[in-house]
Amino acid sequence: MDKERLYRELAGQREEMEPGERLAAYLRGEETDCLPYGLLAPEDALAHIWGYTKGQVHRSFDVRCEMIRRKKEEYKISGLSVPMGLRGIAEAAGSVLAYPENAVDYVKEYLVMDYGALDALETSEVEKNALLCGKIEEGERLMELFPDMGISTDVAGPFSTAAAMRPIELLLRDMRRRPDEVHRLLSCAVGCSLKWVEAFCRRTGCRTVGIADPVTTTDILGRGDFLQFSKPYMKKLVDGIEKITGSSPSVHICGHTKGIWPDLMEIGIDNFSLDDCEDLEEAKDVMGEKVFLSGNVSPVDVMRLGTIDMVIEAVRTAIMKGSDSPSGYMLMTGCQVPIGTPRENIDAYIYAARRYGRTARIGKRPQGIAS
Repeated sequence: MDKERLYRELAGQREEMEPGERLAAYLRGEETDCLPYGLLAPEDALAHIWGYTKGQVHRSFDVRCEMIRRKKEEYKISGLSVPMGLRGIAEAAGSVLAYPENAVDYVKEYLVMDYGALDALETSEVEKNALLCGKIEEGERLMELFPDMGISTDVAGPFSTAAAMRPIELLLRDMRRRPDEVHRLLSCAVGCSLKWVEAFCRRTGCRTVGIADPVTTTDILGRGDFLQFSKPYMKKLVDGIEKITGSSPSVHICGHTKGIWPDLMEIGIDNFSLDDCEDLEEAKDVMGEKVFLSGNVSPVDVMRLGTIDMVIEAVRTAIMKGSDSPSGYMLMTGCQVPIGTPRENIDAYIYAARRYGRTARIGKRPQGIAS
């Protein structure tokens, strides 16, 4: 399909429901105009398409507001977010981050080069932290400007937060040589994350929190290390967020996770975002009875580097594999949509989601998949 035909086809499509309305009805077991769909963290890609750098989005509140307006107007992506990202809690605690103009932020100075640095964190307060207070104030300003939109936040998983406080190579070594200190660091990571969630939710009324934990992937941790060092603290974080918000957080883990799917269900995760390196149908067979799944169109090989036809076929395949999952399925990219993704590929994704996801109900393949 060429671009001209794509946009002719898109112009002829109509959606009867707003995204939030659609998802709520779907989860109630009602028939919806199409399968719920979304893009995982599309802000960087859309900013690039609209002429902004990542640095401009990071620095400018006005640019972030313009992004919110355009996402709503052009893609019906509604909602406010004050994200902490993978390294935000670590930055608030004292790690120093670098923010390149058009690349992913990274840690340039780690807080925990000596475990004594943890002493002050165990008694720290959000209200005395300038970075966290600034983010809460941003959330309040956004709610004033966009009163019809709900607000959310996120935190990194315990192991990912720990890896932004102490270099990963030292952290992995310490698991063998200084396990007690690693447990202390992970406990501190959970404590800091929950302090943020509690303060943000208390001030804004937020009830939607996500967790991303790429470092806990089995590409880095074997299952034995996951059981000892990650699972107990992920459990504490999930339980803590549920206690604060009244609802279970969504969880995304980059990379391979098949070896820990049963453990994630034991933790109590009931909303899991799957990376594209895993098979969606296998995940459905293992977790589908208990877990709402989302994913897993490839963000790089398909969305960033693929053709329009590749995007359409990847969406069709994902809907075919995941849409009859008993606890529900939402079409999503397998990870963040990267900078440089062509606009026509994003539009092809939406076109295919509407076409193949047409007329959906939880636990059943939509009528559109037969078209």
